[in-house]
Amino acid sequence: MTEQKGEKPVAKVADHASRRNQQLADENRKLRDYVAEVMERLRENERLFGRLFELESRVLASTDPEDLCFTLLRGLRSNFELDMVRFWFDRASFIGGRNMDGISERDLVWLEKGEIERMGLNRQHVWLMSLSDDKGFDWLEERDHHLASMALLVLGDLQRPFGVLALGSVDGDRFQTGKSADFLQHLAQVVGLSLENSVSRERLARLAITDSLTGSHNRRFLQPHSHQPLSKWFGEGVDVCCLYIDADDFKTINDCFGHDAGDDVLSQIAKAISRAARAQDPLIRMGGDEFALLLPGCPLDKSLAIADKIVKACAAIESHDQQITVSAGLALSKAEQDKRVKDLISEADQAMYVAKALGGGRCEVAAPAD
Repeated sequence: MTEQKGEKPVAKVADHASRRNQQLADENRKLRDYVAEVMERLRENERLFGRLFELESRVLASTDPEDLCFTLLRGLRSNFELDMVRFWFDRASFIGGRNMDGISERDLVWLEKGEIERMGLNRQHVWLMSLSDDKGFDWLEERDHHLASMALLVLGDLQRPFGVLALGSVDGDRFQTGKSADFLQHLAQVVGLSLENSVSRERLARLAITDSLTGSHNRRFLQPHSHQPLSKWFGEGVDVCCLYIDADDFKTINDCFGHDAGDDVLSQIAKAISRAARAQDPLIRMGGDEFALLLPGCPLDKSLAIADKIVKACAAIESHDQQITVSAGLALSKAEQDKRVKDLISEADQAMYVAKALGGGRCEVAAPAD
């Protein structure tokens, strides 16, 4: 009787210990699974940020805002498996005047002034949303019907946002509301600052090669090309003409009526030249009242017509009842000659002095080389 009574507590203890061991084993297994899941998330985040830092490096190396946007569009699609990447930019913002013609309408849409604020997106930098037939987004189009979730990254200061970067996915869980947005917050800041800096760099570079008075190029613009053959600048097999234009008796205007009057005359001459020339023809203020106009791919007869138009337009300029005239010299480099840029300009300059010696208000053509 004593042994039987003593066996029951021992069995209960053994059973309790077995259950406890099993419970500990289950807890250990869950803990291992949790640690493995956390480590996998850490590794995925490490890979994610590695791809982001690689993309940031390419963005920082971009040469202009359009190149930067191309880099982001390609990099985000390929590195982060996105089904839609699109920019919406405020046309009235600082980026509105940039040349973005190379980016398709599929990837870049221009917004009217204040549209971002009217949509209420300027309250925070990152918005996550699920999409469905019943719940869409006003800026999306018919071609975007396949998207199931989207992230909107508001670019720039929330007081004055200049654009929105949209990331779309067919996975409805990709950008669910309530998910962590730290990575996207960082991306919004990087993209916004990079675009602002790129536009600033482009503006400074343009100012460095622009004549502040006339808006034409200055001699610094010419320096990288000056000693090179014309083909290095305008391509092989291209005839290039050069017009060299100088105001007649310009010193008299400055001496009699002051430098403000002289500056006004120079501005009007530059405008007259620009109106007669083609949009792609480089106009350089060589200094003082002298301008060089390069005409790539323009035949001699058409270049003469442009010169005649410039001379006549400048003759219509008046300053303090003084009629303004200009002398012009025209020189040609045939494709097979491929002269150096500085030599062609020098030939046009010499022809200009001939025009001036013949009384001014005319254009003379440089004698062709034997």
